[in-house]
Amino acid sequence: MVDPITATLGALSLGVDAASIYHQRRTATTDGGVDEIGRVKEFWEAHRRDTLDTGSYVTVEGTLSMYAPMIFGDPRLIKQRHFEFRDALSTEAPTSIDALVSISSGQPVVRLEPMKGIYYAGLYQGIGRNSIPVFVDEQRLDSWCDERTNTSKQVWDVALTGQLDDLPTEWDDFFSIFGLDQEAPEYAIYVQDDSTSNIEYRGETRFFEADVWAAYEHGGERDWMTRCPDFAERTEIRRAIDAIIDNLEAIGGPVELVSQYDLVDQPLGKSPSIDQTSTHVQEMSNRRVRQTYIDEVSELVDTYT
Repeated sequence: MVDPITATLGALSLGVDAASIYHQRRTATTDGGVDEIGRVKEFWEAHRRDTLDTGSYVTVEGTLSMYAPMIFGDPRLIKQRHFEFRDALSTEAPTSIDALVSISSGQPVVRLEPMKGIYYAGLYQGIGRNSIPVFVDEQRLDSWCDERTNTSKQVWDVALTGQLDDLPTEWDDFFSIFGLDQEAPEYAIYVQDDSTSNIEYRGETRFFEADVWAAYEHGGERDWMTRCPDFAERTEIRRAIDAIIDNLEAIGGPVELVSQYDLVDQPLGKSPSIDQTSTHVQEMSNRRVRQTYIDEVSELVDTYT
């Protein structure tokens, strides 16, 4: 049986890959009008009122992060579904199910290499669960980052302007892993290389809390380890990374690092025998193994709920 980590990353990568193609094929048109939504909280309130207009340009204020959400949606419903999911699990459920439950909380993030010239990022307000998926033209974001005085930071407070539009249908399978089909939004913000899209820097991020994680294999079993630092404080991220490394070293016996939250810099180190790069994750998608993953994980969830 495929473990939840592999299933989630494989299905997520398929969605990002499809959205990257969708982003490039879209021809952005605007009458010059931009809907000023407010902050991320107001965005989700507009979502609940069904007043968001796909195809239009919107400006949303929040924390832009290169660490993108592993799962997203209306934060109230995500939290509710997470607790229902967790409470329904049997005490006899295998340890690997903990990873799936942790992901369903909406807090874990992941950083991937750009796909087809597009970055997958996230827009947040305070915590990971408030995430809005964002797809940004690679050259546009790279040049924007080069203008910042602190190039080492990967989270910024911004006013983000882009086209609010649909997610490709590939995301349906991703959300089905967690039973979130009804709660999941059907759109993302696409920041294209056009005259209307914009990233306005508003200052240093004061607080952004999300989960860093490591997936590992020990004794033939796969497991999951998380910590929840403030991404606005680099020392907190370092302490979280060190804590995960210390805990992995304390397990005893051979431990294989399968994957981690940052597939670009790989701060937790590299496994000598398992390719953990984002390229490998994308290759999993290219092999079209998605449905097998979803079927097996769904079977696992059904067994213990």
